[in-house]
Amino acid sequence: VCWNLGSLIAQLVSLAMGKCGGSREVGSRIQLDGAWSFQAQLDALRACNREEDWTFKENSVKEVTDRGRTEATARLQKALAESQLMPRQKRKAIELENEEDRKITEALKAAEADVRKHVRALLAPLKDLEQVPRSSDSDAAALAVFRQLRRLPVTVECLKATRIAVELNKPRWRGPNATPEVRSAATSLIKGWRSMYRAETGKSDVLDASRTRKVRLQAVDLEEKIFAQCQRLKDYSRVMELVTEELMQCRDVSDRLLEGRLSGFDLVAKNAGR
Repeated sequence: VCWNLGSLIAQLVSLAMGKCGGSREVGSRIQLDGAWSFQAQLDALRACNREEDWTFKENSVKEVTDRGRTEATARLQKALAESQLMPRQKRKAIELENEEDRKITEALKAAEADVRKHVRALLAPLKDLEQVPRSSDSDAAALAVFRQLRRLPVTVECLKATRIAVELNKPRWRGPNATPEVRSAATSLIKGWRSMYRAETGKSDVLDASRTRKVRLQAVDLEEKIFAQCQRLKDYSRVMELVTEELMQCRDVSDRLLEGRLSGFDLVAKNAGR
């Protein structure tokens, strides 16, 4: 029965094409003839008679996938982290508009000069102690100097001018022969000054744990706000590119984001409107 039905369909196909048993093209690629199997001919006929519906394709768009969102979040996190390692832009000097501003500036300069004076005053006894044999009295004197240094608002410019960090890095205070108390106190000061220096100059190769966590959370928040405004892949990708580009152009943007001075919503909304 199947053979007879297949033969009948083959003849009908041949007749429809104008010549029984001949090979004819169906559509633009398919060739039919009486030697085809029943299922092959049936599939070819179905493909030939199917009409494509272009109405949906013209209006359809791809939606953002979960995998795409994960990759976008990782990209935002990388951009934020790299931005945080960029040096901060030096602020342009502004003209002082009134007498009060000038007084404030002069007071700050005087305070900085006073700090440097105190640091140099403490540096002198450390150099003297370095020349005498180590003892409990010399260690106690050094620890007293370290405590006073810790109380001073030392700046990067002060470190450069006084070179106090160079002194504390010497083997007498941080070497294997130093007592644990002296070594710990000197190391603590050095680490604090190093962190301050890197924060002010941007000269760092890695972020600390706290900053890394903030960057990760901010990246997740930014991605959620982008997705909330753009579910279509085309719009989502465009806004993602713009936000990432803005983060990489200037560290100030990532600083304001992480410090709460700029909301992620405002940043995304601005770029979505571009």
